[in-house]
Amino acid sequence: MLETYHAIEAQAEREQAEILWTDEVGVTADHQPGYGYAREGQRATMEVPRPHLRVNQISAISNEGTVRFMTYKGTLNAAVLLMFLTRLIAGASRKILLIADRLQAHKTLAVQAWVEAHREQIEVFYLTPYSPELNPVEYLNNDMKGAVNEAGLPPDRPTLQGRVLGFMKHLAGVPKHVISYFLHPWTQYAAPVELL
Repeated sequence: MLETYHAIEAQAEREQAEILWTDEVGVTADHQPGYGYAREGQRATMEVPRPHLRVNQISAISNEGTVRFMTYKGTLNAAVLLMFLTRLIAGASRKILLIADRLQAHKTLAVQAWVEAHREQIEVFYLTPYSPELNPVEYLNNDMKGAVNEAGLPPDRPTLQGRVLGFMKHLAGVPKHVISYFLHPWTQYAAPVELL
């Protein structure tokens, strides 16, 4: 990815474009990454809300601290992705070079045709297969999952969605925190040079 990224970086400099990484995530109200404790001989348990609560989100970040995101219902498909891409270019002041994983929805004929039709505003590049650790948005996703349930499991979908949106809106106002996702050893290939 390092060689490919250098080529993307050079293109961004030539075209005065912005490089963004994107990924999608499902945040559930019963996700509990921490540890539980129980009396000796008893099993640790935790009450979780019923029915299963989930909020899906797609986001894009830059190593300059930019954050763009959209929540959605259901599975990420071409229609949802095209809605996000449309919003992405509508809010952009310059061309976007978007780095994504190889999820099937990213590579449908409809998405490819749309990207080609908007080539002056956006180009899409793909990470090497089976390498989520190279995508800095994965670290954002992990951060968000921990923060959403920090105050206890959300009792309903509006609470869960409110916590997701609250985390993302806060993150949008803290570019240094966004930039920190590029300081992980696997994503330093894209870190701003002055931070290394």
